[in-house]
Amino acid sequence: MKSIPLFAAILVAVAILAGCEGAGNPFTGSQWDIGVHHVSFSHAVADWDTANNRLELKFDLLSGATYPHALVTIDEVSTLTTNQPRDVDITVAISQGMTYECVAGDPDINATITLTRLDLAPVGGVSGTITGMARRVENPSDAPVALTASFENVVVMN
Repeated sequence: MKSIPLFAAILVAVAILAGCEGAGNPFTGSQWDIGVHHVSFSHAVADWDTANNRLELKFDLLSGATYPHALVTIDEVSTLTTNQPRDVDITVAISQGMTYECVAGDPDINATITLTRLDLAPVGGVSGTITGMARRVENPSDAPVALTASFENVVVMN
């Protein structure tokens, strides 16, 4: 009976190590700085909506907590190449009542994504950086704040 928890722990460790060997890593991390806030995400996935030619990067905590979470929407994915900055829409919810956004085309709160890896094959992955300015949704009269983020090997789900 005592060996069951030990066996379960070994299985989890093996699964983590196996997942770290490529784009299939389910524990993809991401670091975000929004103004004075630093947010670390432990999980990310990229949903490729082929019908609308859109890629949605979704960041959250593996624990299942409601906050924080972020959504990055990249339109016209089929024309995207690596190392080419692209305007994106972003929503980052740090906590209830504290959400920041970037809107593509808005000169005050615009952000760009630059992908250093772009593999849209089944179970492919994307890596890159995001830079720009964000505005707090709840207080739109506040000055925009700087936003930076980085992520690696976010698994693409088609």
